[in-house]
Amino acid sequence: MPFHSASRTLPWSCEQLFDLAADVESYPDYLPGWISARIIERTDKYLRVQQQLGLKLLRQPFVSTAELERPTRISVNSENGPFRCLRLEWRFEAAGLRQCRVTLSIDLQLNNSFLEPMVNSLFNLAAADIISRFEIRAHALYEGKTE
Repeated sequence: MPFHSASRTLPWSCEQLFDLAADVESYPDYLPGWISARIIERTDKYLRVQQQLGLKLLRQPFVSTAELERPTRISVNSENGPFRCLRLEWRFEAAGLRQCRVTLSIDLQLNNSFLEPMVNSLFNLAAADIISRFEIRAHALYEGKTE
């Protein structure tokens, strides 16, 4: 299964960045290709999300589950819709005074093996782009705010 990863150290707390990553319903507001995301079940430790990506050749709704380990990790899984297997993980590690190292890792396999090489090449760029857009969103929400 191809693996894609990107990291960045950001000037906010891990709690703030965890909350931003856990706000899945806002992804369509700032992540290109995210058409919709709606939480259909929620607990303090778990999310079940109905969502749809709008990548060039991949436009199908799917359901994912996310395990929440506040403030260190969010682990997202789906074996639904276009994915034979999707594993996405956010990690948050303290990196000094009011700084957090954010790492996004993505592993995926599609049900359509013909499309898989094209989608994987998109995800090579997607992990770094998601981290960049995540940082821009954090600046918009948290600039000048500390916990």
